[in-house]
Amino acid sequence: MRIAVALALLFAFTSVPGAACTGVVIARDGHVVVGGNEDWFRNDSYLWAEPAAGRLHGVVYFGYEIRGEFGNSEPYWYEFQGINSAGLFFDSFSAPCAGLSDEEQFKPRMTRRMEQLIMRWCSTVEEAVRMITQYDRAFMTCMQYLLVDRTGAAAVVENGAVVWMEGDTFALTNFYLSDRTHGHWPCWRYDIATQMLAAKSEPTVEWVAAILNAAHTPATRYTIVCDLTTTIANAYYVGDFHRPISIDLALLWAEGSERIALSSLR
Repeated sequence: MRIAVALALLFAFTSVPGAACTGVVIARDGHVVVGGNEDWFRNDSYLWAEPAAGRLHGVVYFGYEIRGEFGNSEPYWYEFQGINSAGLFFDSFSAPCAGLSDEEQFKPRMTRRMEQLIMRWCSTVEEAVRMITQYDRAFMTCMQYLLVDRTGAAAVVENGAVVWMEGDTFALTNFYLSDRTHGHWPCWRYDIATQMLAAKSEPTVEWVAAILNAAHTPATRYTIVCDLTTTIANAYYVGDFHRPISIDLALLWAEGSERIALSSLR
């Protein structure tokens, strides 16, 4: 059931008009700044948090209540992005649908929510990659994860490959970095992001927000930018980059939070 729902979700994710997310990473001079535009067709995005408990990390999530957009199912909450108290960030991106390799098909199947597992249990990109790739990635046939941690490591986990950041900057949109022939390439958002990163790689929240502003579309519903070496993140609602919403991650990691509409925080 979990696999069937996930596949339906991911097929719909790539079918939604304007599903054109953008991610940017700058890791240098002791800072690790990551940000992402969430492009979709609904404005009712939310923030919520799970507090740290024992070995489980505290996590702040951003996402939506899914109400039938991804197939026939009861409403449920889906985490599109998250930042945990160990300094690990994830963002999910739609991608061209691709089949699984023979090797992937022989791995055990995932029966739980991968986004929740990596955020609650993993501290680094390496740990998260190890957790994701030990399972059959059938739930990822039309998507990919951007993972970044506060040490400066970053990687994209595709359904059949892992692409690591080799320098101190990284950008991702909705094609596979490992094989652009699958589709969604060329991409003007990727071109803008990489050109601006090449021109200036200043590791600040303001500069990453400026890059994401240049790459945002009319479908951008919110943007998250965070320096993973600090405990503050900024959210920008519906392309309003002039009014950042400051989010106290440390407080949310400690206390948790019920779901809060991002629109109410402006």
